[in-house]
Amino acid sequence: MQTRKDWMKKYYTEEQLDDLRKRWSPEVQAESERGWAELGRDVEAAIARGETPESEAGRKLAERRQKLLELFTGGDPGIMKNLQKLYADKANWPTTFKKTFSDAVDNFLCDAEKGIVKTTA
Repeated sequence: MQTRKDWMKKYYTEEQLDDLRKRWSPEVQAESERGWAELGRDVEAAIARGETPESEAGRKLAERRQKLLELFTGGDPGIMKNLQKLYADKANWPTTFKKTFSDAVDNFLCDAEKGIVKTTA
């Protein structure tokens, strides 16, 4: 039986998948789900307040996103690169896959991330 996220495996090497399995636990899963849900709500609230991705609030939200991504990747640049490939291939995601965020939240976080990269480069 295939799980609802099996399609994502094609974006990672077997070694990366092994690393993810070793680090992942029910506790990490719960922390991740809670963190992403809170971040999504906070970005929606920031958008409703008229915050921009370039604002201080936008930068702080992008920093939270980075921490959640690091929780998933374990700081492995190869896993991060392949995660980026997965997200760049949204057109080929199964129609049954429920995205974590709305496009507006995703766009806000991506734009805010670009601001962080500019200020730290």
